[in-house]
Amino acid sequence: MNQEKYFKINPSSVDYALKCKRCLWLSHRGIKLDAFFPPIFNAFDLIQKKFLLSQSVKIMSKNLLEGRIMKELNGFIASSVLKDNKGRYFIINGKTDVVVEFDTNPKKYGIIDLKTTNINLSKIQNYKLQLESYATIFENPNSKTPKFSNIEEIGLYLFEPKEITNILNKNCNMKFETLYLKGNRCHDQLLKRITDIIDIYLMKQPPDYNPNCSSCKFVLSLIKEKYV
Repeated sequence: MNQEKYFKINPSSVDYALKCKRCLWLSHRGIKLDAFFPPIFNAFDLIQKKFLLSQSVKIMSKNLLEGRIMKELNGFIASSVLKDNKGRYFIINGKTDVVVEFDTNPKKYGIIDLKTTNINLSKIQNYKLQLESYATIFENPNSKTPKFSNIEEIGLYLFEPKEITNILNKNCNMKFETLYLKGNRCHDQLLKRITDIIDIYLMKQPPDYNPNCSSCKFVLSLIKEKYV
């Protein structure tokens, strides 16, 4: 299939893709304000993952089955070419935080995303489509991604900084509160969201400005002041 004939979907963007339809339409055409993502969050992810690799998965939650974090899965993964609810082609590609191989027969697997954020039970709803995207990739992989048919678990492991416990010789010890949140599969909702995203991509004219979007408000202020 010609590469230009399918759309690319990033798991990290699906939950919030429709927050501003105009910005989504523009970004698909390469027009967007630069978004600054503090590199410290990547550093937290790497430190957390490095620690977890040497631990039992039950350190995250006693309700998890025994298993191991798959060290060999540390790169980008991608799905095969899939169809949305209107028969249009797309692929999903991204990078997971933690994939668990449980000690079961037959083998079952889990996908867990690490988040440094405030502890809140609603977080699992905020990222449910991202988690479902990863599960969908492994169930429908391309030739370079392993296939896992039995995705037993999807969830978030939250880290919230609480207090500094000690500072000595330029070293700082910080205490974090953690919480594991179990997710539920929602493949139909993911397909609907991707269908809605592609609908916007294919619009011939951009959607209206969104008064609740900071980027839209910034552009509107420039227009109002006749800077553009």
